[in-house]
Amino acid sequence: MSERGKISTSPIAVTDDEILALGFEMIGISAKVLKGRSALIKFFRENENELPHVVFINERVAEEISDYREDLLRRGKVKPVFAIVPDLEGSRGVRLRELSSLLARALGTEELVF
Repeated sequence: MSERGKISTSPIAVTDDEILALGFEMIGISAKVLKGRSALIKFFRENENELPHVVFINERVAEEISDYREDLLRRGKVKPVFAIVPDLEGSRGVRLRELSSLLARALGTEELVF
């Protein structure tokens, strides 16, 4: 986070997997490896006003910071957009469950079948 101007304009990746971080770095996206909920929440809270418009996170990280992401929305923050990518072990279905829940709430039902 040392280059303040650069972080807010370029997407970053925050992951808990070194190999996935390396993949992002190979395509030119700066990556940060953080393990554990407390380290992730601390990072996002401390850098909240400097985060770029797009932050790539893997599904495990998405699960760890789901409360934080919901809190951002409740506070009316539209930035950053969290782009959730599958874990290297394969998709855990996190984003599909989130979208299903949002659709169910929008439609006023508890159950959606795909």
